[in-house]
Amino acid sequence: MEYLNSIILSFLNIKGYSHKFLFRYEKYLLEAINNTNSVFEGITYILEKTNRILKVSSEEINDAINKAQKIEEVCKEFNIQILSFLHDDFPSSVKEGQNLWSVIYTVGNYKLLQDYSIGIIGTKTPNNHGQIISQRIGNYATEEEITLVLNQQKGVTVEVLKEFDGNMIGIASAGLDTKYSPLDDIHHQQNRCIVSPFQPGVNFDEYRYIEGCKLLACLSNRVILVQDAKSNDTRFVLSYFCRLNRTLGVIEPVESLKNAPINTGNMLILEKTKEGIIEYCNAKDLNDKTFNCEIKVIKTKNDFPQFFKEEELPF
Repeated sequence: MEYLNSIILSFLNIKGYSHKFLFRYEKYLLEAINNTNSVFEGITYILEKTNRILKVSSEEINDAINKAQKIEEVCKEFNIQILSFLHDDFPSSVKEGQNLWSVIYTVGNYKLLQDYSIGIIGTKTPNNHGQIISQRIGNYATEEEITLVLNQQKGVTVEVLKEFDGNMIGIASAGLDTKYSPLDDIHHQQNRCIVSPFQPGVNFDEYRYIEGCKLLACLSNRVILVQDAKSNDTRFVLSYFCRLNRTLGVIEPVESLKNAPINTGNMLILEKTKEGIIEYCNAKDLNDKTFNCEIKVIKTKNDFPQFFKEEELPF
């Protein structure tokens, strides 16, 4: 398995080859690792097996190998762990997620990716009630030793972390070298893991943010919507998560704030359930046929135990 990451990264740097290609030909990828002695040989082996050897030149292969080598060098310099879909610690929930990523990048304790975990999402501008709920979630998850999955953004995430001191998986929507230095504390924290679907050098933009939201959805056994007004802060996570056979918890606002603009997203889901989420997400391919999640209402902190601990089973 010595050349596995190099072969995978090289293919991703050859025009016309994607993560789906690698998932599709997993068998040949494993054969190449066991029957060849170099990255170049491994790539040509797979191309021959898939009848594509005449479609890629030696120059293209060598160029891709050089790009992959540079990625691996930066990862080594910044203490970034590369996890391919054939790695024992690659999360099965991501591997099963419609072949989205054949490789992810992590800093910190990547063993946390195997934990039962709850994703927490919400607005970047919570009101006082949203802040209180977020902090209560952080406190409860700490006391009950529940692993949380959080987007790296202000608002609800920041409020949760004010009271949270447990295991946390953070989602980065950019290359990890743009966020963490080789000497950052994250490399020594056993209760933290930051994961990204993007190679070093990739900067944040809206597309990367959407991909990060998909990764949060994949990694979460369950998700809680704390508070939002039907915005991009949460709809991308919901749009993907609701296609999975999992459970969404929606915080019910206190009676006096149900009509507050910041709670319109929550109320839309609470009032219209499945149809409300479809309207909320406004995604072309989310509909009655693709919707697959269960919705549960969380009215008070007394509902936390049942929601957080009802399904403590691995994927």
